[in-house]
Amino acid sequence: MNVHMDDLFDSPELLAIVEVDQADRVVCQAPGCGHSVYKRIHVVRQYGHASVFGSDCFARLFADIVRAGHPRYGRAEARLLTAEERALLAQNTERLLAQFETERVEALEQQRLLREHEESMRRAEAERAQQARRAAELRRPPSAAEIASVEPEAKRIVRERFQVDPDQAGWRGLVVIEARKLLGR
Repeated sequence: MNVHMDDLFDSPELLAIVEVDQADRVVCQAPGCGHSVYKRIHVVRQYGHASVFGSDCFARLFADIVRAGHPRYGRAEARLLTAEERALLAQNTERLLAQFETERVEALEQQRLLREHEESMRRAEAERAQQARRAAELRRPPSAAEIASVEPEAKRIVRERFQVDPDQAGWRGLVVIEARKLLGR
């Protein structure tokens, strides 16, 4: 096991709270304890090494961690280990913790993907709403003020295209049609 100098002085970290069947209990690794535990087994990294503790020893030895909150892997409720995980806990705790880390990273990735999907759905909905507003705006007949704002240009187009005086009776409809085209409607 590689131990870095920083690990020798680091503060203990609660990594997981697990549970095994009573028949598969493990031994608490608190100095002088040796009791077997199966419920609420606390896995703690201290001095660069992972150890397991029963609830009483954990509370006695690591009161600061108890107040600090949740374990790195999982929740405050004990996770019931599978037979394979139980074997890893007893034989290769670091490998079990590596598995927990992989699960944690995968869960974080799933959460990120879900957030991205939800954000994508929100953006798509906002775009659909914007398109619906634009479509409704295009279906709305132009107001008299809007027509008036482009009327000189519309009259010029009618005059050039049809060779008529747009101010004479009967040509107003063409002016309005050209005004709507200029307004994009």
